[in-house]
Amino acid sequence: MRCLEGMFDAIHQPDVQEKAEGFIRELAHYVFGAEIRRAVTLDKAMRRYASLLFAAFLDGLSHGLSRENPAEASRAVDLVNSLIQDLIVLWGSGEASTQDLLPLLHHVAGRFSALCLDESWVRKKAGCSGIKLILNLPDFGAKWINDREVDLVRTLLHVLKDMPHDSPRDIDDILNTLTRVLRLSNVNSLAQISEPGTAKLAHLTGIFFTELSSSNAIVRKAGETCIALLSEITGQTIHSLLMPHRERMLLGIYTKPLRALPFPIQIGIIEAMRYCVSLDPPLPELNDELLRLLHEALALADAEDAGLLSRGSARQSSLDITKLRVAAIRLLTASMPITEFFAKQPQTRQR
Repeated sequence: MRCLEGMFDAIHQPDVQEKAEGFIRELAHYVFGAEIRRAVTLDKAMRRYASLLFAAFLDGLSHGLSRENPAEASRAVDLVNSLIQDLIVLWGSGEASTQDLLPLLHHVAGRFSALCLDESWVRKKAGCSGIKLILNLPDFGAKWINDREVDLVRTLLHVLKDMPHDSPRDIDDILNTLTRVLRLSNVNSLAQISEPGTAKLAHLTGIFFTELSSSNAIVRKAGETCIALLSEITGQTIHSLLMPHRERMLLGIYTKPLRALPFPIQIGIIEAMRYCVSLDPPLPELNDELLRLLHEALALADAEDAGLLSRGSARQSSLDITKLRVAAIRLLTASMPITEFFAKQPQTRQR
């Protein structure tokens, strides 16, 4: 593995780049061939486990993709993609059958997915780059996603949750990968009315609905985007998709002591309710719980900065308070069409 890691480091050195890439290709061809021959002698259950040689090779690929420099990362992605395409060519040339090739691709794809759970952001990003390569593989990409879609969705959401604040350029890239996963896996299956398809749709919708109240604005955006995409794919309204989850979601919002929570969590809850109220028709019913939450939002919007800070941490910045106040005002504005709560308070409505 250390030899392969050194070769991946060498592809970024102009004087030895060509030799390093040639060595990696020859090594990959040998390792792929050895793993295919090994798999032929094993039963189906044992094919799930990679050999020590192949596992070390996958570690080397992971190292190669994990580059801080964007140009080096792009070059490494191109090389890894060409190695995977060489593996596909092995099958096309008749040296290996589809059944022999699939376990190898599953190991490669699984390693990319596991990279997304690493503590290092560079390796998380490398894992997402690897998943994009797998999505581009005809036939196999869609099959691999179908076999583990829910886990893959949770993995990509995990990456978004752990994204550093100084990496905004990566947000759209990862979000596009997430939506592509949904499209590849669901464009046919969810459009068909069947019990498995209905259960799958409900599961996915429940995952994204829960993320609407995330304390992370990036994750909230991903939840809204994916729910809209599921609505587009299935032809159902967002309201009908979320209706089966309404009671569970609203109960989690109404029972939380809003003012006692940290500012980011307060913002997440308020934004989730704003989203639900803005639907046509609105998801929550006009009841005492909703009115109580609106009263709390009004109190947050009217409170002085010093009053808010007294309930929170002294480290909270004025930016957190501004975001909280904006979220509260957005909820109050969205709720105006469904309640006469503000009609009797013209001064508050004007503000």
